[in-house]
Amino acid sequence: MPIILMTVISINAQSFTTRDNKLIDANGKKFVIKGINNPHAWFGQKAYDALDEISSIGSNTVRIVWQTRGNDQELERIIKRCIELRMIPMVELHDVTGSPSKERLVAMAQWYSKAERVAMLKQYEKYLLLNIANEWGDHQVSSDHWLDSYTDAVNIMRNAGYNLTIVVDAPGWGQNITPFIERGKDLIKADPLHNILLSVHMYGSWNDPEKIKKDLKACRKLKLPLIVGEFGYNSDEGNNNLGCKADHKVILETCNKLKYGYIPWSWTGNNAENQWLDLVSPDDWKTLTWWGREVISSRNGITATSKRASVF
Repeated sequence: MPIILMTVISINAQSFTTRDNKLIDANGKKFVIKGINNPHAWFGQKAYDALDEISSIGSNTVRIVWQTRGNDQELERIIKRCIELRMIPMVELHDVTGSPSKERLVAMAQWYSKAERVAMLKQYEKYLLLNIANEWGDHQVSSDHWLDSYTDAVNIMRNAGYNLTIVVDAPGWGQNITPFIERGKDLIKADPLHNILLSVHMYGSWNDPEKIKKDLKACRKLKLPLIVGEFGYNSDEGNNNLGCKADHKVILETCNKLKYGYIPWSWTGNNAENQWLDLVSPDDWKTLTWWGREVISSRNGITATSKRASVF
């Protein structure tokens, strides 16, 4: 039987904001994301049903993997269920992964900015985060191109009426943190509301554990609001499709020390070459894999460190 929680959804309420390196909820309280990437774009009802289990392990956020072909009524149903289960919904669009095209990024901002979609999403602005585009930008995207492209995309969304925190991925398929360090402050200044949360993904470009510590500390010193929005681990000694030897224990420990949030990839349903990243078994969508136990049940994992947002 699903859990029914009586959560009152406020309409047109204050939203999340960022202040220096901190994410602040609508009650003015600091909030550290400890969440799950959930593949709603591809698994429909299975992903929806999994929200109960994701809440039960203590996740305080769900990164809703979505695409522009998705149905708005279904997206609203997912957002409402996340809120009922006391998890912050973060919507992200998976359409332009790896693309260096500014026009394609702008198209994602325009999708969010359709009048009827704005009206629907703004009902939940007290709880909602919007991640414009998953991993926009290939390895050749410069810091200046990243800044220019996202400045336009963010302004489109602000002009549409969004006041909430906008989440911006690093380029280089999400892994190049250099633009954050070089131009992250400039992007925040360019946003009329100065309300940006930066998100870096950690796979094969993060195989050096010292780089993890050094670069996250550099962002903290710059007072950049940041999360690790996806990450993997050293599967098969790096002989995986992403060449990933990332030390997830260092990621978890460093994020916790710096009070940066994290969202491991991903609940389940990955294709054959990515199945090593399933947090739970695809057979029942709830039995933890080794990877799931590491990031959910360990000392620095979600269950032990996650705290719900004060807005619930």
